[in-house]
Amino acid sequence: MLRRATEADLPVIQAFLAPRVATSMFLSGNLRDQGLTGTGTADAGTGHRKSMTLWLSEEEGAITGVIGYAAAGYVVFEAPALTPALYPEIRQALFGRYLLGLNGAVDQVAHLVAALELPCHSAVMDEVEPHYYLSLKELTIPASNSRLRPAVAQDLTQLTQWRMASEVEILGARDSTENRARARTSLEELLAADRLRVLEQDGAVVAMTNFNAALPAIVQVGGVYTPPNMRGLGYARGAVALHLAEARETGVTEAILFAANPAAARAYEAIGFAPIGGYRIVNFDPGITLGET
Repeated sequence: MLRRATEADLPVIQAFLAPRVATSMFLSGNLRDQGLTGTGTADAGTGHRKSMTLWLSEEEGAITGVIGYAAAGYVVFEAPALTPALYPEIRQALFGRYLLGLNGAVDQVAHLVAALELPCHSAVMDEVEPHYYLSLKELTIPASNSRLRPAVAQDLTQLTQWRMASEVEILGARDSTENRARARTSLEELLAADRLRVLEQDGAVVAMTNFNAALPAIVQVGGVYTPPNMRGLGYARGAVALHLAEARETGVTEAILFAANPAAARAYEAIGFAPIGGYRIVNFDPGITLGET
């Protein structure tokens, strides 16, 4: 049985997620950043874009799964024990909501795709990427004279162009006014949270990186980008390594990420990351309305 979560459930939800953090960073990070959204039935466009509506599956009073909907239009979840018996309730809970995508452990995504009857044939991206983990004790920092610094507001125009180029290249997104505005908003949020960094070489910005989600002991790396004409020079791996070294000084001990292509995988492995499984990403652009497919 699926039931709507309340604020009173947050301690047990967090206890359920803690040992599963490697596959639930978006869910865990959103909870820490913004918590639960209001009680409306169609929450997209209300509250902060990371605020979530959550439903819980339980057995003998213990949580077995968490299914969430982030106001930005994403389904976020950690449901390792999900079975087809819950599909109708999941479909009903999320009916009518706007969906841009979902991602997570391969077997869990398969269940959510089936439960929501997603038209993956029309997705702009439906791929399994290697999921990587690093204990920051094992971090290797490449030798370099590049400099990492926090991004500032003056960087946002260039970084928005880079973020849009990255999403077109990697996620299959359209270069549209709507998507550029969404990319700008995301970067502004990262800037405000001090989770956005740029790498400079000889005074020029050559790469960007950020933490998509952050908890006290673990971060999820994302938004790594180097323009095509600057690739192959080690800038991306340098940016990620220096950002993680900075985080390590604040007490962070672990990091995860997923690699978009073999070149990215090689770069991450070079600084110490090791594969721990697969991570399936499903994106729609334009988004779809659940239940109307």
